[in-house]
Amino acid sequence: MKRDRASDGDREAPRAGLRGRLRQRHFPPEFRIPTQAHQPPRPELPSPRVESAPQDAVPHPPDSALADLATQLWRLGKKLTEPTAEDRDSGNGGRASSRRAPKAARHLRAAQDALAKAGVQIHDHDGMEYDIGLALDVLAYQPTPHATRETVHETVRPSVYRDGRCIQTGQVIVAQPEGEQDHGSRDR
Repeated sequence: MKRDRASDGDREAPRAGLRGRLRQRHFPPEFRIPTQAHQPPRPELPSPRVESAPQDAVPHPPDSALADLATQLWRLGKKLTEPTAEDRDSGNGGRASSRRAPKAARHLRAAQDALAKAGVQIHDHDGMEYDIGLALDVLAYQPTPHATRETVHETVRPSVYRDGRCIQTGQVIVAQPEGEQDHGSRDR
C-alpha cells in the first residue's frame, strides 16, 4: 500500500532540517547558510526611494534649442523696431510708431531678460568694424560707396553665447569700400 505523500512530508520536515544543518557543517562558518529556525525575524525595510530632482529644478535645454530661441527673439525684436512703410510715409523720421505693439515689445524684453538670467547672450554685429579674425561667417561682401573700411552691413543671424561659450556663430554681410576686391576666397 502506498503512503500518502503529504503525510510523509510532515514527518520528513524535521529530519530534512537536521540533514540540512549537518550538511552545512561541512563548510566554514562564514559560508554556511543560516537556518530559518535560528534566524531572528527580519525587520521590514522601507523600499529604496529614488532620489528625484527638486521640483523647481529645470533640466538644461540643449544648446541648439537655446540658440534657435535666441535667434527668433532677436528677429522679432528687429521686426518690432524697424519702421514700416506707413511709418516712413508719416513724416516721423522713419521711426516706428509708438502705438505699434507696445505690449509685444514689453513681453519680448521680458523673454530676453529671462534668457540673460539663464546665461544666454545675443550679439548683433550691425555696424561693427569687420576684421578677418572675427568668429563670424561672412555670407557676402557688398561694395558700398560711402564705406571707408570693412564693416558689418547686416547681421543675418546673431552670435549666441551660453555661459561665455559660443553656441551659434553669427552670419553677416560685410560692406566694403567700392573698388576693393572680393575677400570671399580669404574666408574659406
